[in-house]
Amino acid sequence: MFEKVLILRRGEAATRVARTCRRLGVESIVVAPKDTPASRHIEAADRSIEVDFEEADAIPTEQLPAILEQAGADAAHLGYQGQPEMFELASAAEKADVAVVGTDLDVLGALTDPATIRVAADRAHVRTVHEAADSSKPREICVLVAADSHGETTAIAECDRSLSSAEHTLIHETPSPELLFRSDGEAFRMALFESARRLAGELRYAGLLEVKFHVDPSGLAWVSDVKIGLPRHHTLIEMVTRVDLVALQLRIASGEPIPEELESLEPRGHALDASILALDQQDAVVSSYSVAPAPQGRVRATSSATVGLPLPADDRPLIAKLTTYAPIRHRALLSMDRMLAEMRAEPFSTNVEALRRILSDYAFRAGQYDSESALRFAIG
Repeated sequence: MFEKVLILRRGEAATRVARTCRRLGVESIVVAPKDTPASRHIEAADRSIEVDFEEADAIPTEQLPAILEQAGADAAHLGYQGQPEMFELASAAEKADVAVVGTDLDVLGALTDPATIRVAADRAHVRTVHEAADSSKPREICVLVAADSHGETTAIAECDRSLSSAEHTLIHETPSPELLFRSDGEAFRMALFESARRLAGELRYAGLLEVKFHVDPSGLAWVSDVKIGLPRHHTLIEMVTRVDLVALQLRIASGEPIPEELESLEPRGHALDASILALDQQDAVVSSYSVAPAPQGRVRATSSATVGLPLPADDRPLIAKLTTYAPIRHRALLSMDRMLAEMRAEPFSTNVEALRRILSDYAFRAGQYDSESALRFAIG
């Protein structure tokens, strides 16, 4: 296991990684603007490196070599998957001979070309979206896979991300209602898991990766995309599996094999994850932020909102993510609605009311939705 981890993100991702590092006895180091009050991720970390840049801006990439040298870390964690600065961050860390957690430059570069996924899918005997004659109104189901440097892969769980708007998925849930309510749901899940594992094996990546499938109304599935790294919506997977995915990332990146217990993992219960977005004033100073008290293990509220500071550039327009868990879907849904009703984040206008309209929609409650449903649910 690593001794020191430099977290090359700010905001909620840095807070999340720092907390796991502390539990594992690994020193965590974050980057902070000079002469600014301590935000959540600074308080969560063991040490911070002050750099001359504005709180509202991203970490200046031209200062990365000096930051890496000052940190003296043996690993750098790049936060969540899909961040636009991944190439620059990973490249700077590799040049400094620092292990990179959360991505691989070669695989990341290859995945920017859809042809790479098609070639790997062909070798794995998995269909891709370009082969589909009609992919209208698909369900979007992602399978999270862990792969280690010893050639082993295992599928952890799936989540449904069909309710997307622009660049953000409004609500994730696991297990997917598509699999929960169909008669052959478990067999279909196993088929998706096996396809995801085979594709992951062909990509030769060690870490966490998500394989996204389009499932058409007839029930056929095609791979549409692959993302490497820690998903921002990882909390709902953790709640149904009780697996610390950040710890798993760190162990795999340090050369350890996938734990044996992960092979026999059986997710339990149901979890939903909602993204609370600022619809305006994204660079405003947070004047208040609060969520209702909730039972431990049943609700997780993750946010980088710090009263007296603007939202970090790494997170905007995301204010917070709420995740609720219960033994059955309906209870998790009711718990989410209650948490949204009592949440406060000022001075922002948010999408909370739109999220509550989705939760109250009969079709959503019946699990009958697809990738074109988000706008209709939100309008009501």
